[in-house]
Amino acid sequence: MTGEDVRAAPAVGRGLAVLLLTFAGAAAWWPVLGAGALWATPMVALAALVVARVLPARAGLLAAVPWIPASLLLGGLPAAALRPGAWGDTASALARAVDGLTVPARGPVGPDPWPLAGALLLAGVGAVVAAALCRRRTRAWRLVGLLLLALPVVGALALEQTGDAGWPGAAVVAAALLWLSRGRLRTAVPATVAVALVAGLGAQALGPDERWIPFVGAAARKPGFTRLDPSQTYGPLPDRRTGRTMLDVEADAPALWRMQALEEFDGRVWSVARDDVPDLPEPAAETRRATVHVRGLQNRLVVAPGAVTDVQAAGEVRPMWGDAWGVQPGPRPGDTYTVEARAVRATAAGLQDVPVPAAGRYPDYTSVWPQWQWRRSQWPGPGPGRTDGQARGRRPDELTPAQRRWLRSTPWGRAGALAERLARGTRSQLEVVRRVQSYLQDGDRFRYTTDVPQPGPFPLADFLFETHRGYCQQFAGAAAMLLRLADVPTRVVTGFATGRRTGDGRYDVRDSDAHAWIEVYFPGFGWVPFDPTPPGDAEVDASLDLLTPAGAGAGAGGGATAAVGGALVLLLVGGGLVARRRRGREAAAPAGTGELLVRLVPGPVAPSTTLAGLRPRLARLGPAVAGLADEAQRQRFADDGTPSDPHPRLRVWRALRRDVGPARATVLLGRAVLTRDPAERR
Repeated sequence: MTGEDVRAAPAVGRGLAVLLLTFAGAAAWWPVLGAGALWATPMVALAALVVARVLPARAGLLAAVPWIPASLLLGGLPAAALRPGAWGDTASALARAVDGLTVPARGPVGPDPWPLAGALLLAGVGAVVAAALCRRRTRAWRLVGLLLLALPVVGALALEQTGDAGWPGAAVVAAALLWLSRGRLRTAVPATVAVALVAGLGAQALGPDERWIPFVGAAARKPGFTRLDPSQTYGPLPDRRTGRTMLDVEADAPALWRMQALEEFDGRVWSVARDDVPDLPEPAAETRRATVHVRGLQNRLVVAPGAVTDVQAAGEVRPMWGDAWGVQPGPRPGDTYTVEARAVRATAAGLQDVPVPAAGRYPDYTSVWPQWQWRRSQWPGPGPGRTDGQARGRRPDELTPAQRRWLRSTPWGRAGALAERLARGTRSQLEVVRRVQSYLQDGDRFRYTTDVPQPGPFPLADFLFETHRGYCQQFAGAAAMLLRLADVPTRVVTGFATGRRTGDGRYDVRDSDAHAWIEVYFPGFGWVPFDPTPPGDAEVDASLDLLTPAGAGAGAGGGATAAVGGALVLLLVGGGLVARRRRGREAAAPAGTGELLVRLVPGPVAPSTTLAGLRPRLARLGPAVAGLADEAQRQRFADDGTPSDPHPRLRVWRALRRDVGPARATVLLGRAVLTRDPAERR
């Protein structure tokens, strides 16, 4: 063997070690990333060639530059994520996705492309950087490079992402011995077998009884989401939401997948009513069916598109508290069950004429403690002196002056005054719901976030009057409390949002879709769901919102309908130009995109409200309108001097057409154009 061959032998052995470590890491992450992990093969091969001294280290580092956009596209991200204006959002989304991969026993990423894109980016760049370090002459740098190459497989073991720890450990040992033996297989193979035998026997004799050593402490990392707790805490989330698929649901229509109803409010939290609560008639309910494929959820309670009437599942099926049904033993990942449920079918037009029920007509669904129905005789001071029997069921006009003064000094006095103000001047129950929902979804007043502090003694009152920050628990709980204070029968419901539509009648329901909303009882119809939470992590189908204009003909207009809509827009624009010319020079300038979007928002709009504050309400028309609002907001603060609104009416109509269809888009745009002053919409 020549001197050159002797010098090449260690390099070849290290190149083989690189291939072994990287492919072992890919195999260990296969249960999470799937076959998409194989897209990193070119960069892995390049790193091995760099370590084997076939290619210079500079070649590998240069290849890392085009790999950054290539990895994102191979992971499934759209090309729009690579635009310069989207770099900040893309980086933030990738950071969250990679952080989500560090959840112990995470499970498959599903159809979400962000985790795979982040993994490919780190794998490719990390491999060539590690290869360059392995080319350094200093042993310390070469050791750092070797540890960097072993990080994926060691991380998979520490985070319990693979079900078998034996072969990844053997791969790490074999790579290390191959590295140290300078590529001599006659030395590396027997040594690997000997180390594996000793390690296996030692583990059986001396190892811990538990399957996994807890590399990740429970205090350091929140566990991954596997179970939905229907109870409301109003505090920080106890688990991590990563977008992991919990359920695959097949249904003939989208729905809020109902799990349990919370019908009792004790002044602090909503909970399941333990007493017998009478069922209310639902003449407008119809039967719906759904087939649920369990992927990651471990709840005993089943989910359904309404109030469950029947469940077909493996195991004992029985009704439970809170209008829920459970299966014993609970469904596990891979199981499938079929549910039959009753859900009310209603429209805003049909509900508009339903009046607010008379006070006391539905006491089980309008009582709020400690407003009128007191559980104990605990009035402060000796003044009100009364018995518990005298307190129960007493209305506010029956309270003594001392009792009323005490009530006004509590958080419930402020909540009652707010509910009275929101309901003042209307006899329609739907209008009360609309006002409460609009109040809570005002972006200038409340903000959606899961970063909330530990709750105090009155978490919902704190949310309404102090913090103004929360997620679905706070929004749904506060809405139900305000509606009950306005004598509207309401309850909180927990379960999952619609999720992402993956096909005809199929929905991918993720851990981020865990949700809470409200149901309002309308006499003559039944329980109707409403979602008072602004757009956040959960994905709710827009067709379920009765408080925004329905998308008549959305997505199915065809070319003829689009042509008719375009003709109407031309007539509208032409008529506006003629009217403007007749008014002469004294006429005001035509409304821009931002002003037209403001006019699209139903209800009153404060003069200081920004497009960002109106975005949650615009988002209920559809994603295209919300995106146009974001674009108009950015253009308003642009300083490049270019015109930003060449054809505002056409831009708004196109966005509306994508969201609600051409016919409805034309009606909404015409109404916005003809509205000259925001006061005309109040």
